[in-house]
Amino acid sequence: MNFFKTASLLVIIASSISVSAQQNEPVILEVKKGNDKKNVSNEKAKYFVQFGIMSRNHDSFKQKYGVHIVYENCVITSFMSEKAKKNNQEVAQYLTKKYGESWKKDLEIIPYGL
Repeated sequence: MNFFKTASLLVIIASSISVSAQQNEPVILEVKKGNDKKNVSNEKAKYFVQFGIMSRNHDSFKQKYGVHIVYENCVITSFMSEKAKKNNQEVAQYLTKKYGESWKKDLEIIPYGL
């Protein structure tokens, strides 16, 4: 009986961890210097999602195109994978429509799912 309770508890904990991992949105923080007042639009910030260890600095890309690169950890679920692919394809379409193909060369990586 005690084994059954322990096994059930482990299954419940594992399930809740995987569900909570799927529901989190990446948070993009920016540091404002001084009294910097810029027009803030209601449009969501655009970003590419990458998985793995961050190996490049993308500040110049972010400054030029207004698109962030958010790195997530290496362990991903199928839900996170599909969500990242869909997001990255939408951002790529936006950039291609607005800037043509030049953004791909400036990014220097292939976003996940493209």
